[in-house]
Amino acid sequence: MSGELLQMRFHFGERDRDGDGPLDAAVMDACARRGVRAAALMRGVEGFGAKQRLRTDRLLSLSEDTPLVAVAVGEREVVAGLAEEVREMAAEGLIVVEELGAPTTEDEDGSERVKVTVWGPRTGPTSPHLEAVAALRRHGAESATVVLGVDGVIDGERRRARFLAGNRGVPALTVGVGRRAAIEAALAEADGAAHLVTVEPVVTYRRMATLSHHGAAAIRVALVTSEVASRGPHPAYLEFIHQLRREGAPGATAQRGVWGFRGDGEPHGDRVLALRRDVPLVVEVVDAPERAARWLELARDVACEGDVVYVETVPEAITLV
Repeated sequence: MSGELLQMRFHFGERDRDGDGPLDAAVMDACARRGVRAAALMRGVEGFGAKQRLRTDRLLSLSEDTPLVAVAVGEREVVAGLAEEVREMAAEGLIVVEELGAPTTEDEDGSERVKVTVWGPRTGPTSPHLEAVAALRRHGAESATVVLGVDGVIDGERRRARFLAGNRGVPALTVGVGRRAAIEAALAEADGAAHLVTVEPVVTYRRMATLSHHGAAAIRVALVTSEVASRGPHPAYLEFIHQLRREGAPGATAQRGVWGFRGDGEPHGDRVLALRRDVPLVVEVVDAPERAARWLELARDVACEGDVVYVETVPEAITLV
């Protein structure tokens, strides 16, 4: 798919507006109107942007302004036009545009690692997500996380989640990270039901200095953890986000998964009557390469046993302030 498909990720807030209407609906309308291959709107659980305003679902006073991430995949001209339209309608946020299927580079252990995203409906017999997680674990992937969309587009059809509805057709994403051979073996088993599968190169370097980022506008640093994983009094994901905010990072978003695994752990998710939500969680921060080295260091400092930290080069990142 190299050179054929682009992906746009737009980080913003639930209260952001486009004129008199909500910005999230306007972005999803634009995705459907422009004919993207697939799109999903996902609600985060914690985050902040360039203005350092905290958004979280933990406090009642802030729970109506949770962070949002809109992801859209399509042909180059379609996604480039979409990104420009979003740029014109949004007053603030972060737009990241990436080419999918780019060549991989060798990690520090000599292997190639990739991030795979499996698109499909949330639930039902055509959902690929549970089988994708199982196949990724069987073949030795390092992590996999299923994230639910609350709105989106699949096969040209707009699909929105409704309160007290099954929402079986609404898009969800399974995001897996691992060696290329492991990912390819898992996909050979599990991608038959997927509506779309995309692959991006990632690196799990321990030392940022070894990462080549020639021509990259920015670097994405991601921490794959659990909502309850901790090495101190606070969960690792909260410690990471709050340290990023204290040190002046331009923004970060935490997304809660409903099912997944990391490291050698068994797949897990929400359980009835559980006192604590032991669900997968992914935190990502995008910044200039020279500053991203510090955020990688913070991610590795807070990471718990089994957690996965990886980085990606970003060719285009636009911060709207």
